[in-house]
Amino acid sequence: MNPLSRLVVVLAVVAVSGAHADAQFRRGILGETVEINLFPAIPPALLLPAGTFQVEVKNQSTGPSRILSRMDEAITTQLSENDSRLRVAEGKPELQVVATLTEWTLSRRRGTRYVSEQRQIGTKQVRDSKGNLKTEPVYEYGRNKPTTIDDGAAAVHLEVRRGTQVLADETTRFTYHEDRLVEEGPPSTSEVEDTMIDRTAQRAAGLVTPSREPVRVLVARSDEVDKLNDLARTRKWNEWRAALQETRPHRDPKKDAYRLHNLGVANEALAYQASNDDDAQRLIQDASTMMQQALAAKKDEKYFDEAFARVSKNSLALTRLRTMRASLGLRQSTAAAAPAEKVKLAVKSPTAPVEKVNPAAKSPTTTGPMTNADVIDLRKAGLDDDNLIAAIKDASATKFDLTPAGLKVLLSAKVTNRVITAMRERK
Repeated sequence: MNPLSRLVVVLAVVAVSGAHADAQFRRGILGETVEINLFPAIPPALLLPAGTFQVEVKNQSTGPSRILSRMDEAITTQLSENDSRLRVAEGKPELQVVATLTEWTLSRRRGTRYVSEQRQIGTKQVRDSKGNLKTEPVYEYGRNKPTTIDDGAAAVHLEVRRGTQVLADETTRFTYHEDRLVEEGPPSTSEVEDTMIDRTAQRAAGLVTPSREPVRVLVARSDEVDKLNDLARTRKWNEWRAALQETRPHRDPKKDAYRLHNLGVANEALAYQASNDDDAQRLIQDASTMMQQALAAKKDEKYFDEAFARVSKNSLALTRLRTMRASLGLRQSTAAAAPAEKVKLAVKSPTAPVEKVNPAAKSPTTTGPMTNADVIDLRKAGLDDDNLIAAIKDASATKFDLTPAGLKVLLSAKVTNRVITAMRERK
């Protein structure tokens, strides 16, 4: 079989293999897909309170000194962009962020990689069916090519203080590995360093602020919706969603499932860029509903399963982030209310008796003592042990039921012994 015939056979196999469920996500003889990047929010290990901040970078590694200023700039940018409640201090900062670079390694070496490609490497003489000699090309279909391999690692210890109070004490580590063909022109060492700095700074800021990691998402390419996908490519989410909503549903539910899938992706994209938690929660719920409807209409489409799992995971992340912000707001309002009470008790009028303060009215935001039900609700919403314990310690009042019956309910709701111990200390 000559090379051209072999290529035709391969293309035919690809075309036939794309004729099943994948065909609604791929177009063309080679099954081209439409892929977009979305950027869901990832909850941090510990969410910082609002305020002004200043970053200081220290070097305890073998990394070059130029890294320090670049790391300072990168972490400052990430903190500001990740959380609009944080602002770079013009004077004395409310939050002092100390980032210590504890590890920095970077090495470059040569390697090889097998690359599939067709190229003519010569000719040969062959006889045809009539016995006549003719010249045919000789092809090579792959070979090893030289590469440049970069390996690196960086670790940052992040400490955040508000006065003498330590708000965060976390460490992150990032590893780097890239294998590039020499013929493609690998980047310079300084360019690789800059990439490592940016990614390490992103990880460090993500310890205390919501970070963003790109997620590759496939968009359906069925006949009814493929013509609208340019709106997705250009990230015009509102226009894309409106156009899909205005598209007449296909009378075959299995085919309309692909329109519903793309509607889900549009809502998902809008949820990740929503300006407040309520809008984000509503949009991600709409996305989940659309994905469920698509999956119900066509149960054998594997991409619907993947999409629904992705949306469900990121919905939980948004819920956890929302709960962390709510818990942080409760702690801040409680802390702000305490000094006000002391001032009120200290003021004495020469003509009137001292006013007694009702302990239950410490803060206008307080709705009552914290109970087992509050702890269970926060746990179900995704709050981790550290933040849950902090909420318990900062609650203005508590009314916990730690009888055997109450403990049984807490344990069945997956409240850990660490949290129960904190509840017992406040009882």
